[in-house]
Amino acid sequence: MPARRPGTRVAYRHIESILLLVLAIPSAAIDWRIAQTWSWPAGLVALWIGATALAVAAGLIRRQLRAIGCAMAILSLYAVPVVGAIIRWHVVPSPTALIGDGAYQTQLAGDFLLRGIDPYGADYGAAGLSAAPWGETFASPALHHLVTWPGQFLWPLPLQLAARPLGWWDERVFLLVAAGLIWWLLSRLFPGAPGRLAATAFFLIPGHSLVAVLGDNDLPMLALVLAALLAADRRRYLLMGLLLGLAVVTKQHAVLAVPLIAAWAVVRGADVRELIRAAALATGAALAMLAPFMSWNAGAFIRDTIVFVAGSGPDAYPINGFGLSAFLLSNGVIHGARDAFPFAAVEVVVGVAIWTIGWLRIRARARLADVLIFAGLAMLLVLYVSFWVRS
Repeated sequence: MPARRPGTRVAYRHIESILLLVLAIPSAAIDWRIAQTWSWPAGLVALWIGATALAVAAGLIRRQLRAIGCAMAILSLYAVPVVGAIIRWHVVPSPTALIGDGAYQTQLAGDFLLRGIDPYGADYGAAGLSAAPWGETFASPALHHLVTWPGQFLWPLPLQLAARPLGWWDERVFLLVAAGLIWWLLSRLFPGAPGRLAATAFFLIPGHSLVAVLGDNDLPMLALVLAALLAADRRRYLLMGLLLGLAVVTKQHAVLAVPLIAAWAVVRGADVRELIRAAALATGAALAMLAPFMSWNAGAFIRDTIVFVAGSGPDAYPINGFGLSAFLLSNGVIHGARDAFPFAAVEVVVGVAIWTIGWLRIRARARLADVLIFAGLAMLLVLYVSFWVRS
């Protein structure tokens, strides 16, 4: 088995301090604004931000406290607003559902399933999703389609079922668990200062807390992808395949990371037979997750996850916001907000290009960080040119 190449020695001492300072300040400013919007008492907000500043300062001044300082900054600037959002939704009366549409739809899908109703083809508008803060000026067809695959609402289902005696459930509770798992996985993939750098960058990137208070429902998929990468790094290729299969049926664009993690498995010594066995297990796990819903109502499943996502016409989600589709619409290349356009071909070209460059660099440099860099680029760029990412 070839060992990974030793990385270049980097003085993390100053890099970690600079990154923590540069990210913590704007994140704190955003959180302060969130607290003002929620009408939190000014004294409480000042105490919260002040305690966070002391924790960050302690980490900056004393190297021995840097790990604690980073952890306290993440807990304070990322987790506290999420906990506040959960409490606010269930305490403050409001005609608007104080949660993002993606997280709320996942929660409603789990509720449908617990009541014996097929989540695919269900009317989410009538179930309450129309009260989510969409901020759209049109009747959204997404209220009547569940575009994600089953893992998205199956993983939180045990917690959702356990919470039924309490009379309430909030999807963001599970998302906080997924966030904690991501934090742990980053520390396992990159022990010491590099792992803290990765976690700080991930959780404190300005605006992440704003997404998190609405419900960052990409986290379960990302946790499975990172777990698969850790399995590949530990040469547990069957477990890698299983986790990748589960990641894809949680959110479909997890497939963008599959070739890059496979490249790292090759770097770590996997041969063709091991990759084939891992791929077979991944396919089997994915099919096992999809089969019950296909047999329940195949037509509804296909309409929600394929036809609606790839289609055009009056039931398609109209182009709006940012992305390649909005750029083409504003420049007259696409004439109508629901017109068809071959975005799939553009996605394939961009995806294959990133996979090819990533595969070559990962094989040549044998650096674990390259896998995450190219997986991030693949998701960013392919989703940017996608017909679906429009807001």
